[in-house]
Amino acid sequence: MRRSIAAGVVTLDEIKTVVASLMADDRKFTPQRLADGMMNAGLLTHWQSSKLLAGKSKGFFLGAYKLLRPLGKGGMGMVYLGEHNVMKRQMALKILNSDSSRDERRIQRFQEEARASAQLDHSNIVRAYDFNQSNGKLYIVMEYVDGIDMHQVVARDGVMSVAAALDAVYQAANGLAHAHERGIIHRDIKPSNLMLRSDGVVKVSDMGLARIGWSESTGDPNKRRLTGTADFVAPEQALNSHSVDARADIYSLGCTLFFLLTGRPPFKGDTVAQRLAKHQTAPIPDVRKLRPDCPEPLAHLLTRMMAKKPADRPPSALELIGQFDRIRRSAGLKQKNHQPLAAIASTQDTLADSQLYQATMEDQSVFSGSDPDESIYEPEEFDFSTLPDIGAATTPSAFPGSTAGLPPSPPMPASSLPSSKTSTPRGNDQNQTLMLGMGLAIAVIALMTVVGMAVYTISKPEDKASPKIKAMESGKQVVVIEGG
Repeated sequence: MRRSIAAGVVTLDEIKTVVASLMADDRKFTPQRLADGMMNAGLLTHWQSSKLLAGKSKGFFLGAYKLLRPLGKGGMGMVYLGEHNVMKRQMALKILNSDSSRDERRIQRFQEEARASAQLDHSNIVRAYDFNQSNGKLYIVMEYVDGIDMHQVVARDGVMSVAAALDAVYQAANGLAHAHERGIIHRDIKPSNLMLRSDGVVKVSDMGLARIGWSESTGDPNKRRLTGTADFVAPEQALNSHSVDARADIYSLGCTLFFLLTGRPPFKGDTVAQRLAKHQTAPIPDVRKLRPDCPEPLAHLLTRMMAKKPADRPPSALELIGQFDRIRRSAGLKQKNHQPLAAIASTQDTLADSQLYQATMEDQSVFSGSDPDESIYEPEEFDFSTLPDIGAATTPSAFPGSTAGLPPSPPMPASSLPSSKTSTPRGNDQNQTLMLGMGLAIAVIALMTVVGMAVYTISKPEDKASPKIKAMESGKQVVVIEGG
């Protein structure tokens, strides 16, 4: 109890209401049972409850936002779902972790991502609304996409249908075309950077994340580090990412389409170096050997997208969109309202959520430092006499998951009740009668006092005051006025 109040996520009155509801079923309390009750009442999310039970009482707020749960984890930090304190609007907050916050190069990269995202406004790109800092934490406020990424879809459900996979990359190509028109190259297109919303809309995320590309190492100037992803990176980007153009994103989008159709990247290798080398020299795999149902025109276009030389690929995202359209019409793969993707996104992934929650237990981007050593609020420290009425607290409208309507629980042993804070129903009736009598007596005394004062005022003899004379000149006449 004490930790949840210290965290600021619930109030004491809210806890009392939950306790009153739970007491209707069982008067024995554990931290887990109380946390479950607050989750059922909608006062805590599962993630908030897990953090509180793990001993955390800090880091539930960032600026004007209350953090509800994690959405994703990356190399530079975490993305959380946050709710604005005043507007109650839910947004995605991308928070730079503590290690990256001490690296000036990563801070600049984070700022570049915010600037690039601010220039883009398209239905197939995750929008960015604000860049801010709170308690030393840098974060970007972004559009919240209610769904999962395409990598999670394949990991959960297996390979996608040809219609769904084609719709996904078609939408991503529309977003990339908007970015390319503004001179922004993504440089890190991959399944995990394509977000699938619950209505089937695909949005490109992490726009501008890989704008630095290769960078000099602080240790050995001959060593370079790739900021992209080896399984989906274009051959020319592995050599010099600073000189790549829109065709590098088209190559990565082709590798992403191959992954969605087959469930694996186009090239295998035990090390990053091996996979990068295969992007340079290995033959382009034929997707139809793994997916015979893939239409031949689509397989041919996929081979062009993954061509080793940029000149052999579609020259632009707009050209690629036109070719996708022709294939969708000829093969009958054009879907209304993204129906195949919407059906995929509507399925919940509790396993992925559980793994993400576990990954955030040691996250230091918000929960920096150690919390003070606090013990769980013991039941004997709780003032049970101030609880709200149990009958009112257990109505279904108040708590959807409460135990209202169950038979009353057996009486609690006297030794387990705080003697100085509890009373029996009979004692309550006697106290109410006593208070009512005292109130009536006070009212009678007040009435008698008022009547006595009125009688005294009426019967009091009137003092004879000396006349007051005021002379007013009206011609030759003098007017005399008597009275008090």
